[in-house]
Amino acid sequence: MENEELIPTQQIRRQTDAEEKRKFNSLKEAEIACQISAIRLLNVNDWHKISPAKGIRFQLTDSNGAKLDRLAKQKDYIQIDITTNCAKNEESRIWLCIEHFEEFSDVYRDIDGILFVTRPSKAPGIADSKIAHFLSSRATSTLIVFREANVLSVEFHGRNEAPNTEGLNLIDLAKNLVVSKGSYTELYFKQWQYLVSGILS
Repeated sequence: MENEELIPTQQIRRQTDAEEKRKFNSLKEAEIACQISAIRLLNVNDWHKISPAKGIRFQLTDSNGAKLDRLAKQKDYIQIDITTNCAKNEESRIWLCIEHFEEFSDVYRDIDGILFVTRPSKAPGIADSKIAHFLSSRATSTLIVFREANVLSVEFHGRNEAPNTEGLNLIDLAKNLVVSKGSYTELYFKQWQYLVSGILS
């Protein structure tokens, strides 16, 4: 991983990393693939179309929770619906905020790319709500599309992935501690791995 300066520092609990790389026959092919992958990254509403994971849907919204039909920008929110099949069907909605967005390019090093960093957040537009995620607000998820010469990589880096235990009643606290170790989060983290492959494909 050559982009450590672009990723929040790991300090507590677990971290998750996924990366896919592809070498192209020419610089032009790599540049075109980078542009396509960047659009796939920012087209949040269509993430489920490029991932084989079942039971997860993504929706881009504004700061009031209103649905957006465009490419993602800084300060947008991502609503994630996760459906699991345990004893019975259960749908859970969690939220992320895109807190940082960056495009970068260096002609001398022949690199360019795009990234955004998300963080668990409250449901937008709801006053006095709590963090609507099983991970705490210290956790971050960074997605990167990075081209160097004719090599293109797509990366996911989760940092400080600690369970959300702040400001919760005992029932919510127990739920978050359980799901942070179970199949619910396994599906959540696998989705990012699938997404990395889908963005590059």
